[in-house]
Amino acid sequence: MALEEKREKRPPVTPMMIEEEAALRNGSRGLPPGPWAEAAGPRPRTTERHIAVHKRLVLGFAVSILALLAVTMIAVMLSVRFEECGAAADGPPRAGGNGSLSGAARQPPSVGQPPGRPEEEARGGEATAEEKEEEEEEWQRRREPPPWARPRLPRHLRPLHYNLMLSAFMENFTFSGEVNVELEVRNASRYIVLHAHRMHIEAVRVAEDKLAGGVQVARSFLYPQTQVFVVVLSRSLEVQRSYNLKIIYNALIENELLGFFRSSYVLHGERRFLGVTQFSPTHARKAFPCFDEPIYKATFKISIRHQATYLSLSNMPVETSVFEEDGWVTDHFSQTPLMSTYYLAWAVCNFTYRETVTKSGVVVRLYARPDAIRRGSGDYALNITRRLIEFYEDYFKVPYSLPKLDLLAVPKHPYAAMENWGLSVFVEQRILLDPSISSISYLLDVTMVIVHELCHQWFGDLVTPVWWEDVWLKEGFAHYFEFVGTDYLYPGWNMEKQRFLTDVLHEVMLLDGLASSHPVSQEVQQATDIDRVFDWIAYKKGAALIRMLANFMGHSVFQMGLQDYLTIHKYGNAARNDLWNTLSKALKRVGKSVNIQEVMDQWTLQMGYPVITILGNETTDNVIVISQERFVYDSDAKPKDPALGDNSYLWQIPLTIAVGNTSHISSEAIIWVSNKSEHHRIPALEEASWLLGNINQTGYFRVNYDIRNWRLLINQLTRNHEVISVSNRAGLIDDAFNLARAGYLPQNIPLEIIRYLSEEKDFLPWHAASRALYPLDKLLDRTENYNIFNEYILRQVASMYLKLGWPTNNLNKSLVQASYQHEELRREVIMLACSFGNKHCHQQAATLISDWISSNRNRIPLNVRDIVYCTGVSLMDEDVWEFIWMKFHSTTAVSEKKILLEALTCSDDRNLLNRLLNLSLNSEVVLDQDAIDVIIHVARNPHGRDLAWKFFREKWKILNARYGEALFMNSKLISGVTEFLNTEDELRELKNFIKSYEEGAAASFSRAVETVEANVRWQRLYKEELFQWLRKSLTR
Repeated sequence: MALEEKREKRPPVTPMMIEEEAALRNGSRGLPPGPWAEAAGPRPRTTERHIAVHKRLVLGFAVSILALLAVTMIAVMLSVRFEECGAAADGPPRAGGNGSLSGAARQPPSVGQPPGRPEEEARGGEATAEEKEEEEEEWQRRREPPPWARPRLPRHLRPLHYNLMLSAFMENFTFSGEVNVELEVRNASRYIVLHAHRMHIEAVRVAEDKLAGGVQVARSFLYPQTQVFVVVLSRSLEVQRSYNLKIIYNALIENELLGFFRSSYVLHGERRFLGVTQFSPTHARKAFPCFDEPIYKATFKISIRHQATYLSLSNMPVETSVFEEDGWVTDHFSQTPLMSTYYLAWAVCNFTYRETVTKSGVVVRLYARPDAIRRGSGDYALNITRRLIEFYEDYFKVPYSLPKLDLLAVPKHPYAAMENWGLSVFVEQRILLDPSISSISYLLDVTMVIVHELCHQWFGDLVTPVWWEDVWLKEGFAHYFEFVGTDYLYPGWNMEKQRFLTDVLHEVMLLDGLASSHPVSQEVQQATDIDRVFDWIAYKKGAALIRMLANFMGHSVFQMGLQDYLTIHKYGNAARNDLWNTLSKALKRVGKSVNIQEVMDQWTLQMGYPVITILGNETTDNVIVISQERFVYDSDAKPKDPALGDNSYLWQIPLTIAVGNTSHISSEAIIWVSNKSEHHRIPALEEASWLLGNINQTGYFRVNYDIRNWRLLINQLTRNHEVISVSNRAGLIDDAFNLARAGYLPQNIPLEIIRYLSEEKDFLPWHAASRALYPLDKLLDRTENYNIFNEYILRQVASMYLKLGWPTNNLNKSLVQASYQHEELRREVIMLACSFGNKHCHQQAATLISDWISSNRNRIPLNVRDIVYCTGVSLMDEDVWEFIWMKFHSTTAVSEKKILLEALTCSDDRNLLNRLLNLSLNSEVVLDQDAIDVIIHVARNPHGRDLAWKFFREKWKILNARYGEALFMNSKLISGVTEFLNTEDELRELKNFIKSYEEGAAASFSRAVETVEANVRWQRLYKEELFQWLRKSLTR
């Protein structure tokens, strides 16, 4: 529940007050500088002879003083009157000076004004370089860094409440602000240190909360190295007292992707602009001075002044709007509950909206471009949001905490979406959906992004991690609930039990199998480390560990534990041990005693994951040997921490195991494996029986077997694959391909497993095979004998391709078809057939493209449009590329725009690929967030891989400047461009490039080097073995 802060009203800081304070500090009487100040000073003695002259001077001086006093009084009266008028225009005065925006907050800064050196009088004394050096030398004598040079904010102050008043000047993309922060003092100090970055500080004042008098500011300065603003006071702040810090500032509405930035769109031929925020994880400090760490929760009262042609949005509803005669309006928003700075948000735009209301009365609105709202492109997202809020309220037994939730669809954003409390921001292509031209896979993407962000309203916003080392506490849960929430919306899709495996588990194991991986909970010391923890390890490994935990606890007990966790920690912060303790207590309530912390610390504090090897003991009946070791793709790779060799890794592993034969599989049993090697007795283990570990792939580990058991499993799949569950069939395919790639298995085993696919009617195993074949295909697609591998895959796909055929045009049908699994299977098989060169597939794609060009009517079935576009561009002439390019520019549907752009990267023409790469950096042609996808997709094209790699190196400075601060973007780009480099020359080029550009993205480049080294190693050790087996297999 939000507490209303009560503070006495205090006059706003004005430049005159600051000048008076400065004058008093300088020893004068507050008179303006010049001759009058000199006249008021001590004068030399006069002689009798000069008395008459002196009297006349004194008389003149007295008259001048009286005139000056009269002028000053009139000026003060006019100033007071002006302030009263300003207050009246903006509405009733608010506590803490929120009644009117200060002069600084109301006047636009000059266009493009950079943060510069302000006047000393307006800052309470700008620190000189000498003063800063003296301060730092003093701290050096104490043998500790000064508080502003430390990676974390000092703990002696705590913000209780912010009053933030902004004026947004969209005509010149600047904004000004006044922030009043109520501070609680925990330890006496004469320093106030808070975050501020890339802004111009105009004035600062500190006052005791309940006294009219101020605390004198000795000096203040920005310290860019740690992105903080330092206020040095003339005396220490007293413990357990409250103070008010007022800062007036201005800054740019940046043309980038972080902080308070601008975006634009075209409507009826006119370019329109909007301003929106992206503060996570450390960019609120670019929009207002604040304590920008998640532990510093406070309440916020925001006012935004803008032109009346725009509207403003923030986390809370508008409380009052005050209209001015000059065409400006100030929106005053309700006070927020306790929250962290990173999910505070606001926007200034001229969007329109549609609205719905949940059963509990939460108002849900979707804001977007007027033409998108008019077409109904946001209706799907709006409707599922209402249902999902109701689902989460029921599942967590904790109500949604705010009166409203706005969904904002913006053209430009660094991420798919951001979970700002009450104002979630989405990039358009992850929330707008036109049923007439959107595929099932596009609908699924939109659905899961919305499910993810809504989960954050509880995990992240209501309960926030103490520090970024446990970012997985919010991101892992949100990623896991993507699948749980989608199952609620579409129960027949089996997302958590099936699609989770291919889209999360299998994908993150690729990354976590590198020696350069990191634990899901990792130490974060400074701001530059924070970006590093936002990767797929936090998101996907976090989700996989949560799923494993839910399965061995039991879903109902797990749900009960989550309800307790949210109830106990709501409006506060929590660390991983808080979660472990709550879940352990939930288990105790049902009579189970498991120390969750002891188990899960091994999974969250160690990097990587184990491979379990199950061997039959030939000397003892019904006894098997189970061993564990850390799985790594490249055994030659140097471990990240040399002190911790792979032999030191141990996990407590909940291994589920079952015994099967040609017609039956036993019920699963659970074995907790905690040693390097263990012997276990398995009943009913007969000669012809096979073992299967990690039932339904609920555990975060791989399972290997002796060759005899692999042969029995392959035989079972060939004879009657349905004895083994769909999830385990997919798991066997993924494990086999990756074990072979890392050298744990012969190269032929995975290729023998997929022979059974001609009889496989379920989507998931096909999807697993397609994903597992993809990296192998990229390792081979530039080799002399690639056609041998290509032919083998086509043989496995051919019969199912003929059985399933092509979908009919379904423009008049419901987007969400009843047979989702069947349509996704058909799509997967068509994609494999076209990718590997099936002639009928190529002919069908070319026919559909030709029909579109000749008739100007797109009759290509929605669910395979991306496949057809890509295949047509790769096979047909330059005219087709130009046609797709034209359609990319003309379409307004964001889902269509995305797949048209990606199709352009499929060309075999290197000139067209180079042209596209160069155009990708033009923001007027390709949105900033889409340029990365263009470069990566060209790199995946064997005809463009070297072009993308060359372009990446030549444009690195530009790319790093544009994306370096945005989470994921640089790491996604580096990985996407380098992951399929596989020659010694390319490895050498990569290492030389890193030496030239050592700054930034070190972790991403480290992973890139290890990946390419593993590719080169595989080519050297296993490529020929694979081709020999393929040749023999094709001649049989």
